[in-house]
Amino acid sequence: MRYRSSRTLVFHNDGDAFVACNFLTKAVFECSPDLLEFLRALASWSDRAAISDQAPGYSDEELDETLASLVEMSALIEEGSALHAREEAFSENWKWGVPSALLHFCVQDPEYMSLNEAEDLQRTTLATEGEIALYSLNADKSDVIALPPALGGNTLLQLMSRRRTQRRGLPQAASIGVLSEALFAGLGITGKARNAVVELPLGMTPSGGARNPYEAYVFARNVEGLEPGIYHYSALEHSLARVSAATPALSDLVGGQEWADTMPCMIVLVAHMDRTMWKYSDANAYRVVMIEAGHIGQNIMLAATAHGMTACPTAALSHSAICELLEISNPAHAPIYALTLGWPDAT
Repeated sequence: MRYRSSRTLVFHNDGDAFVACNFLTKAVFECSPDLLEFLRALASWSDRAAISDQAPGYSDEELDETLASLVEMSALIEEGSALHAREEAFSENWKWGVPSALLHFCVQDPEYMSLNEAEDLQRTTLATEGEIALYSLNADKSDVIALPPALGGNTLLQLMSRRRTQRRGLPQAASIGVLSEALFAGLGITGKARNAVVELPLGMTPSGGARNPYEAYVFARNVEGLEPGIYHYSALEHSLARVSAATPALSDLVGGQEWADTMPCMIVLVAHMDRTMWKYSDANAYRVVMIEAGHIGQNIMLAATAHGMTACPTAALSHSAICELLEISNPAHAPIYALTLGWPDAT
């Protein structure tokens, strides 16, 4: 067996301690100067005999225990291991550097709070910090111009004003027609154009560099005309293809949010960031991809609202569970946003 230090470690000072974080595994551990030097010395693959020569004074048992501990905290990588494969895939596919990777991977699969825990935290914050204003006013300014009324006879704005997130659904099937409109509103391709280099899709929402980085998957539980299962949406063909017969509880995919299980289906937006990386090497493009999920989600929500349905958005995703179901292994592909679709229960 050969070992080397992980190449996805970052280090920072935390008071008197020097702390390491492996952003692929989210493992965090204190790193002494001796350990840092040990990891530096194992920057390339080394077998156990070579490591033993670098660590005199260790018995065989002590060295084995140390290596096992460092592997467990993902400070060391075993050649041929699952983490070795993940590191290789990261090196081959991630083009936006360590800072963006640190954010992207460290926020996946967090421990989500229950509704009661979240409300208790808000009460504590209110008691200790007071309430924070959720909008700003112009009343205290001297040069204020009142604008004409916006809603009036504008049917689009009237539709937008009716949009609400109602996180409880009736036990009623979703219409495949409404699902079709929601998918097309968010991701539909309406034409093509060319720039000086390549052909580009024209969609229903703005896309940075017209890179079209999102794919949609429908987790269907009760949709008219669809067998339960998981479907891929082809935006160009405007079609669904069943990719799995699995019917997981939707709450298991959105951080345990039980209200999701009252909904007949859910749309999951999966970013293919390599499409954007192909054109933009600047890590600022990561922000562009995240922003685009909001454009798509808003269109989906408005399409649902037009039919009296609710599309409830959430970014509280169980990333690993979704990736396993969709067989996603490329680290540049990731679920970013989900929207359940259903009939709102007003009770």
